[in-house]
Amino acid sequence: MKVDLNSHFPHPVLSDGNDDFESGRFDLSITEVRESTDGDVEIDYAFSQTLPEIRELLESGAASLGAFIRCQDTFYSELRPGNGENGTWRFDRGTLFGRVEVKPMIWLKQQLDSWNAESLNPEYGSAISMRKSEIIGLANDIWFNIGQEKLRKFESIFELVRTDEIPEGQLKLDLQSDVIRILAPFEIFESIELMRGSSHGKPMLLSAVYLPVVMEVLENLRGEQNSGYESKPWYRVFAAKCEHFGIDIERAPLLESAQRLLGSPVGKLGKSFKELTENA
Repeated sequence: MKVDLNSHFPHPVLSDGNDDFESGRFDLSITEVRESTDGDVEIDYAFSQTLPEIRELLESGAASLGAFIRCQDTFYSELRPGNGENGTWRFDRGTLFGRVEVKPMIWLKQQLDSWNAESLNPEYGSAISMRKSEIIGLANDIWFNIGQEKLRKFESIFELVRTDEIPEGQLKLDLQSDVIRILAPFEIFESIELMRGSSHGKPMLLSAVYLPVVMEVLENLRGEQNSGYESKPWYRVFAAKCEHFGIDIERAPLLESAQRLLGSPVGKLGKSFKELTENA
């Protein structure tokens, strides 16, 4: 038996996280996720497995590949076999919603006695036996978001509110409402409203107002500060947008993440300024 800090099974497993095999890779890519207007979901997948000995097991029917698919919001949890290396998984309406986690794996469909693979780590010996249902391949987990929240316009969760309760020249946020309320005194409120109606004013708003606002929202969603926001309607959209762009709310850089969520606002500002100067 091979035992080290990276061992999680008493038998060899083809995985990036260990050296049980001296060569070979196992990967899964989700090539497309489609959501119908009725709520049905189709997931196109592509497996890649390069170890000849495991390929022989798959082709002979001694092993199978697929993925364990779990959705916490709907409590769905099932091992889905793959129909070959490329195919489509289909799910009925309501099966998947919110965050979906996919754990790709290869497992044995029958017992193996004295199995010998040339690329097997020598610490396992010349041959090894494994029971039916043992996992012999693990790829990196994949996650994505199902639901229309990520498709909603980002500005739909923000509301500009005029207030006389904060000093002129400042902005404040209210995250306790159904939308993210940007509180502005009279003069700033009026200026923002004017810029909203201008093609060159919108890029200025994205960089000067919404960029720091989104950074502060991200900061407020980290750690213990996040408590209580999960129930807010704006949170579901904001979190879905972050998952869609692969942004880890807890650890991703604030400035970089905010720019991705807003579609590179600084670049739009530069383009707008160039157009203004050329037309002046």
